[in-house]
Amino acid sequence: MRKPLPIYEGAIYHITQRGNNKAYVFEKDEIKSFFIKQLKEYNKKFDYEILAFVIMDNHYHLLIRTKEDSISKVMFYINNLMGKYLNNKLGRTGHVFEERYYWTLVETDGYLIWVLRYIHRNPVRAHICQDVNDYTWSSHYFYKKGFNSFVNTDFILSMLHPGDKKTAINQYLKLVQSTGYDDDRKKDFEVIKQIFNLGENKLSKPNNSEEIIEKPYQKSMDELIKAVNISDEILNEIRNGSRKQSLTPVKIKFIKAALNEKYCIREISQFLNAAPSTISKILSRNSISTFP
Repeated sequence: MRKPLPIYEGAIYHITQRGNNKAYVFEKDEIKSFFIKQLKEYNKKFDYEILAFVIMDNHYHLLIRTKEDSISKVMFYINNLMGKYLNNKLGRTGHVFEERYYWTLVETDGYLIWVLRYIHRNPVRAHICQDVNDYTWSSHYFYKKGFNSFVNTDFILSMLHPGDKKTAINQYLKLVQSTGYDDDRKKDFEVIKQIFNLGENKLSKPNNSEEIIEKPYQKSMDELIKAVNISDEILNEIRNGSRKQSLTPVKIKFIKAALNEKYCIREISQFLNAAPSTISKILSRNSISTFP
């Protein structure tokens, strides 16, 4: 069992999500472009900040600072939307991503600055390019130019050199272009930490934030599908709106499992590509409580 996910306003997370079986689900540029567009749109819809991103062919990295909306909520909607889009675009069915996303809570300023480097050097580390400037699908360009749009570059740039953005940008460019150990994360962190004199100051929480709330691990929808033994073919039938009577017990089994994991009707309906009223009718007809 994975450790509980710490949830609090102002928390910063390094998120990694891979394609199922390491499939190259983001290989096409138009798919990468669509994903960036959705990051922009969801940044308006939900209360969180994107500090950095990179989209590789078979996975992506996000550096996210949460506000009122929790990381679980943000990631659910991003992955759910992308899952539907990718299945439709690629003409496939079933699980798009590997179970639940991987996360690391970023707690110090030094580690935050290094994670920014780690994310932007992903294409170099994967031997896709020799220089971070040669890769399009990351937030490097925003930092290089000092743009503050749907990517909040000011938050980390102000740590690199408070009060002088031009100097901060130059420091950033040195950070991502410095030779380190791309094949060894621990060594790379220690070397870069010494070169740039990165501190270990705890990132402060907003004054109005609560103490860290440890939420029990919530299984992802894809994990639940596997747990109740629903095949990709059956899931595709349900998502396509099939009304076969033989599918009703399968739907009930999944809905019960999702309710036990504290998912709400709206979240369940979105995953199954059904109207919330349809889920409510299934619950009512089978005397299933929404409070298991």
